[in-house]
Amino acid sequence: MGLYRIFRELRRVGHVTVGTSHGRRGQIAYVAACATEDCGWSAEYETSAAAMVAAQGHRCGVR
Repeated sequence: MGLYRIFRELRRVGHVTVGTSHGRRGQIAYVAACATEDCGWSAEYETSAAAMVAAQGHRCGVR
């Protein structure tokens, strides 16, 4: 299964991508993930609004 089936991109805020995926229980979850190399930050949320707030508030320490 390709990555495009696992993670569907919705929006991009700076270096953070917010998209949908299947969560741990098989339900739709919203994921915010930093695309900066060596950052490794990502989080899973139940609503897209929560994921967008997390994306806007993320301060990448790698830069």
